[in-house]
Amino acid sequence: MSKDPTLACLLNLLFLGTGHMYLGQITKGILVLVLGVAAGMIVWPLSALIIVWAMYDAYQTAKKLNLAVKKRAG
Repeated sequence: MSKDPTLACLLNLLFLGTGHMYLGQITKGILVLVLGVAAGMIVWPLSALIIVWAMYDAYQTAKKLNLAVKKRAG
């Protein structure tokens, strides 16, 4: 099933880690959430960097997963 890269990105913006969970990467999503919360407790700018990375990674992962789906269907 295709996943929307933009939705994956926005989900991470709204609630850290949910973009990865939407993509079926539950463990990665939980890890991103835990790292983001921990970083936020220590240094807020680090948390912001993790959020930006999570958004980018979820977007790229959705594109890769969609390509794999197309190859299987094709």
